[in-house]
Amino acid sequence: MDASISALPSAADLKAQFERDGFVILRGALTPEETARGRAAFEAMAPHIDKNPKDLLSNYYLPHRPDQGVLYDLYQRSPAFAALARTPAIVDGIAAIYGPNFYLYENSLVYKPAGRSNAVHWHQDFMDRPNEPVKVVAWMALDDVTEANGCMYGVPGSHKLGFLKSERVAGETHHTRLVLDGVDLSAAIPLEMKSGDVLLFHQLLVHSSREIALVTNRRAYRVSYQSMDVSYTPRGTPIVISLRDPAVLDRPFADAHPEISLRGRLRRFGHKVVDRLL
Repeated sequence: MDASISALPSAADLKAQFERDGFVILRGALTPEETARGRAAFEAMAPHIDKNPKDLLSNYYLPHRPDQGVLYDLYQRSPAFAALARTPAIVDGIAAIYGPNFYLYENSLVYKPAGRSNAVHWHQDFMDRPNEPVKVVAWMALDDVTEANGCMYGVPGSHKLGFLKSERVAGETHHTRLVLDGVDLSAAIPLEMKSGDVLLFHQLLVHSSREIALVTNRRAYRVSYQSMDVSYTPRGTPIVISLRDPAVLDRPFADAHPEISLRGRLRRFGHKVVDRLL
């Protein structure tokens, strides 16, 4: 099975492939200039983040975790990454899959840190948030991504299993992990990509990446998009990315699901407690 495509196919073909496999790779969705700007922005920020992971925006967004290879909320912190999140090929692809109106739910840059445990165990994204609208995630390769340097592995069609049971491992960035009963991991395939390719995947796709001892650059900017069915984000505020059907603005305001609102308040309180302890 070839789960990759060349550029952007018809909206119907893109949606059909996504619904079948739970992911699709947009080959060359980013230009070499766009990926170069993303790498340059990361390299300019990196030394400052190493010295000061809690920057002036950490009252509103998460402090970075360079020790675990995650820089949070770069859309809000860097014009270069804000531009990447609005790349037309990505926005068009998500609109074809997901619908006309969606906003940025959360975003981060992920990489494999040297000298640290850098495996990402099997999981589904946001698997502890079943009351929220399902999200589509764009994983933008800023470097070539291969099996040798830690590409993602995915189980095609596993998004159809729905929300699976999970367990929490304290002290880890990727702390929520799947209970793998009933998941056929033998069907997993490596999702290798060239710099500029973009992986669009369903949040419930079962995926992971392996431990890498010899670390080379494998940077990816990851953005999750949520439909405008519910106006809620885990931090900050919704940032509208696509509003192709303005009639959505005629809908009366509705509070987020009570569980979502309560969990958001508890999460923000927990962030403040952890922040004071660090």
